[in-house]
Amino acid sequence: MPTVIGIIFFVLAASVFFQEDDKLFSLLIVSAIFPASSIVDLSDAGIEPYFLVGALFVLQRIYRAMVGTKADTSFRGKRWLILFAGIAILSAFTLPFIFAGIPVYEPHIGIDAGLFLNPPLQFAHANISHSVSVLLGVLVVFGASQNFKGPAFSEKAYRFAFYFLAGVVLVQFLCFALGISYPYDLLQNNAGVKLQTADTGDFSSRFPGTFTESSGAGAVLAAFTAGFLAEKIKYGKSIIPALLGLFTIILVRSTGSIVAIGLAIVLLVIFHPIYRFPYHIDKVRLRRVALLIAIALFVLVVVLFSPLRDSVMDLTVNKQEGGSFFNRTASDLYALTLTVQTYGIGVGMGSNRPASLIPSLLSTVGVLGLVSYLMAYFKLLSNAVPNHRELRWAGLVLLIGLAAAIPDYDGPWIWVFLAFVVRMGHVAVTSPQEMVSIPSVGQLPKPGSDC
Repeated sequence: MPTVIGIIFFVLAASVFFQEDDKLFSLLIVSAIFPASSIVDLSDAGIEPYFLVGALFVLQRIYRAMVGTKADTSFRGKRWLILFAGIAILSAFTLPFIFAGIPVYEPHIGIDAGLFLNPPLQFAHANISHSVSVLLGVLVVFGASQNFKGPAFSEKAYRFAFYFLAGVVLVQFLCFALGISYPYDLLQNNAGVKLQTADTGDFSSRFPGTFTESSGAGAVLAAFTAGFLAEKIKYGKSIIPALLGLFTIILVRSTGSIVAIGLAIVLLVIFHPIYRFPYHIDKVRLRRVALLIAIALFVLVVVLFSPLRDSVMDLTVNKQEGGSFFNRTASDLYALTLTVQTYGIGVGMGSNRPASLIPSLLSTVGVLGLVSYLMAYFKLLSNAVPNHRELRWAGLVLLIGLAAAIPDYDGPWIWVFLAFVVRMGHVAVTSPQEMVSIPSVGQLPKPGSDC
């Protein structure tokens, strides 16, 4: 039977399917923040809203091609994207047979159990499901390059996704503080994944928002927040979204998100210098950078002198003393061992699941897969034109969060975010108000440049 959230997304998607603007793509952006939800009620599996809306978005693109209203535009990273998808899907259907029997961290067992139980490698449904996920993600990125008609709604949807996720985290915290039981079953009804909840009265509990666990929510929140901070320094926009992001990151308390946002603040200060040779000081930028540093120090003081201090310390600084840190490190080291055992080829996408991005790529799609993935990622990120450089910061911090604590390189938000970058680059280039040229390099600007 369909769930309530499944009915809501299906009705909304169906209602905008035949429209020629980007409303369906905008709905797809929102759907990507619900990995803990399922559109159908199953006993031991689930289908995320992203897959329903994403499939309809791809069908819409096919329909528009059939009626002659689709017009694709060029974007950077297309060839690397196709190369990675080809390597990943081919690996999923061949390498489990070539290296059959090698002990692996089976994705559904979990990292903690995998320390003592390493089943032999064999072709499984995870290889198929991950292939479908990558294929859908690639098609979504290509679909975002369409020449939509009418106003762009996707930027509003992007911000709405942030506020909705942050709002859910805040509601979970308020329920915790007031001793009210939060209805996790409302949004966390995906029986196919392990779901994290917060215990009332336990200050060591973390709040996952709409995600299955805090690490996923933290990585996405850190990416949003980094983009908002970059907007503040570059354009002087409101600091309120960034403050909300920082507060929710504290509530989520994911090690990866804290590391990612900390690095983001340092890099933002470095790449936005206030002094230029020989003696010019940018007073506007000085005020903005000073505000950023003041906010970082204020957040640090609040954490140190709040009831959350011990929890934050246990989950970050003291984490290496716990079994979770040991198990995650062991899974990453074993993934590197698998890379060596398979001569840098990997055991196939979906066959092994360590604790972080780089070991996950190396152990599944190999060295070539890792290189093509990173090249595709940064090339796609380079589609963020000068008036959307904040998306580059958001993308960089998202990648740092993945490298720190998340192994799933085919997660819905990754593909949706990259598709959104492609979409916004196209909007900026074709907008009659803003005819700008796309830069040729997608990396961070040099220190001292007007980034």
